[in-house]
Amino acid sequence: MRPRKRRRALVVAAIGALFFVMATGTGTSGAQEHDPHDPEPTVTNPPSSSTLPPQPGSRETVIQYGPYSVQAAPVNPDGTHGHAHTGNRFQFFIRKPCTNCYVTGMTADLVYADGTRAGWSTDAQLHHMVMFASGSGKRDATCSASFLGFLGQRFFASGDERTPIIAPPGYGYFVGAFDQWNLIWELANHHAEPQNGLYIAMKYNWVPANTPGMKQLEPVWLDVNQCGTSEISVPQGPSTRSWTWNVNRPGKIIGVGGHVHDGGINIDTRNVTTGQMICDSVARYGGSPLYTGHHGEGHLSGMSVCQGTGENPVATVQNGQRVTITGHYNMPEAVTDQMGIVVMYLEKQA
Repeated sequence: MRPRKRRRALVVAAIGALFFVMATGTGTSGAQEHDPHDPEPTVTNPPSSSTLPPQPGSRETVIQYGPYSVQAAPVNPDGTHGHAHTGNRFQFFIRKPCTNCYVTGMTADLVYADGTRAGWSTDAQLHHMVMFASGSGKRDATCSASFLGFLGQRFFASGDERTPIIAPPGYGYFVGAFDQWNLIWELANHHAEPQNGLYIAMKYNWVPANTPGMKQLEPVWLDVNQCGTSEISVPQGPSTRSWTWNVNRPGKIIGVGGHVHDGGINIDTRNVTTGQMICDSVARYGGSPLYTGHHGEGHLSGMSVCQGTGENPVATVQNGQRVTITGHYNMPEAVTDQMGIVVMYLEKQA
């Protein structure tokens, strides 16, 4: 059995490598308006305070993935500079905070080797990151038959706003002993010199699997560029982009959150079969030096989320219903890398 498992792993890795070649690119661009491996540090501490408190009795583990580098941003003829992107980069078999456990909270951050936070004030940007899990019967709800499905079930994502995901008491994302985690990340640099030594620092809260009363959360990824790169072209001025999910994961929705880039206003989620507005995730800008550019402009710093409980869920959906997400934008200039993503967590059906 052992050689067969190894061959299967090699096939999956080869498919992942093919997708990497198709979807990944590096690049730089001018701007008119604005200027390889698992990390060593893994720290387990008591849970720290948060705007959304972790579950009672949960443990906290911080894992730094990296180090990563971003090439220098191009210098324009007028002396200003644009921005550089790494393009999508893939990392397989990343470290998990625990096994045979429930992850009850996840928060992404971007830091330098000394722990200093990186952001617009340091000319660095966590453009986006996506985490996948395979094993324990996990299948992506909306893209299992695509190339993305080979990477596993998309269970967490973050952009530069770094919105924390905290489950209500009694809920968590199950991590099996043999689950494999993979990561897609893209970073950006707004400085004329390269940015080196960057880490994606993930804070996890978790409880052991034998914790009484725990229920599993199942993630559902909705995307206006579903099963693609997630990036869309958006014109200057007001516009919207939508995508509709034919519900194939019925049940109670426990949490919902959205993701857009600068210029995004909000992304709403509506059950068009019943007419119910499920969640309106609204973007906020600025608010701290980390999200303030060198010319005083505020950048995307957060997205509102909708959260419920088993007794009072955000909403309940049934098989065959249609759920539409709509991203609303007002762009100062046309872009090719806007996004419109919603991740919802449902109480997993037995």
